[in-house]
Amino acid sequence: MIEQLASFHKYLPSIQSPKSISLADKFKYTFIVLFIYFIMFHTYIIGVKVTDPSVNIISTLTASRIGTLLTLGIAPLIVASLLLQLLVKGGAIKFDLNSQESQKKFQEAQVTFAIIIAILQGLFSAISMVGIDGNGPLVADNFRGNQSVFILVLIQVVLGAIIIIYLDQISTKYGLTSGISLFIAAGVSYSIVSLLGYLLLDESIGIFPNLLSQTGIDKLQFIIIQSIPIATTFLAIVIIAYIQSYKLPIPINIAGQSRKIQLPFFYLTTIPVIFSSALLFILYQLGIAMMSISENGILIDIIKIIGEIFYLMGPILHDYNMNSYIATVIMGKTPILGIPELIHIIIHILSMAILSLIFGVIWAETIGQDGKSVAKLISTNPSVTLEGYRRDPRMLEKKVSEYIDGLIRLSSFSIGLIAGISDALLVLGTGTGILLMISIYERIIPQIIEFLKIYYPKMLVILGEKV
Repeated sequence: MIEQLASFHKYLPSIQSPKSISLADKFKYTFIVLFIYFIMFHTYIIGVKVTDPSVNIISTLTASRIGTLLTLGIAPLIVASLLLQLLVKGGAIKFDLNSQESQKKFQEAQVTFAIIIAILQGLFSAISMVGIDGNGPLVADNFRGNQSVFILVLIQVVLGAIIIIYLDQISTKYGLTSGISLFIAAGVSYSIVSLLGYLLLDESIGIFPNLLSQTGIDKLQFIIIQSIPIATTFLAIVIIAYIQSYKLPIPINIAGQSRKIQLPFFYLTTIPVIFSSALLFILYQLGIAMMSISENGILIDIIKIIGEIFYLMGPILHDYNMNSYIATVIMGKTPILGIPELIHIIIHILSMAILSLIFGVIWAETIGQDGKSVAKLISTNPSVTLEGYRRDPRMLEKKVSEYIDGLIRLSSFSIGLIAGISDALLVLGTGTGILLMISIYERIIPQIIEFLKIYYPKMLVILGEKV
């Protein structure tokens, strides 16, 4: 499959890797890619009604915006990359990734596969937005009933996705980081800034407009309540950045010298919480659809019960009107047997944590980062031993698994718990978005500091850094 997909790549435009590139040029290409991304983010598709969709976990994870050229965002890239990696590393597809030539073919196959997925997702998106007959929910008024609008929208959605695929390549080869990471970080940052502006300036719930219209104790109470998301966002950033910086030492001997490998607490990065967040949001939407079935019967009743479970696992949707949200949490009831919304939130948080744990264990085993796989890798290297133990493979596997498998379970559960609590506390950009943003910035910031050292050393002095 990889060979066949890679063979089609020669018919597609390709981005050649540079022989060498300066740090200044990396910054230049990164800014160009970001500029194009945000132009697309604000360019609405012809034939689609202009809307201002609320931020959700899917749009955050895929750096997308429904109705614009970024309707699909990086979803085709993510799906193509994850599926091919799972199939290859899981053993479903036999393909050796050890040589440079095979890795090149794998990258080419990903591009081809991403374009195929973009076409398929574009079809579904065009149908959901404007319909095949031109009478969909988001069709622009002057295009309603015109069947050609379906083709027009489809072309624009797919074209936008293909542009993003190539921007990802440009950013990966010429920029500071991969396009996927760059677009997610940019999307989450934009979401935080735009929601902050909404909380501060909105005419109905904004802090500043209400400061001008209210007096006395009501003013102070309103400021405190509406500032909660701002405070929880700042707190989430500090806590996540601190936890992410923590390293777990594993004592090993390398060629007779005692050293310690430092494993990050978020050993699998944000992969477990990405899977769990996306799945819970999809299940939540599916649950609402299942609960709304009007027919009767035993099978329908079972489907509705499953839908109710999916609903309770999902988040509470809100518009950052804090008085309304607090009232909902304290006194609100779900449509399911009058279960309080507070119970709904607790179920959502636990679902995030448990699913992250499950996905973390599965993902580690699939890609060979679990304790057993790492122990096998260590045992094949005669110069590497676990401190205090002989090279007995069974003992080595037992001790390494204690460290790594325990870390996988703890970190996966913790990252899901943090994301779930952050969502409940209305963290701007969602808890998962903050986790992704910090992990991405952690890789980019050292390059920014290096750039400033070379070209703008005085700026570092102003920022308190030693040159």
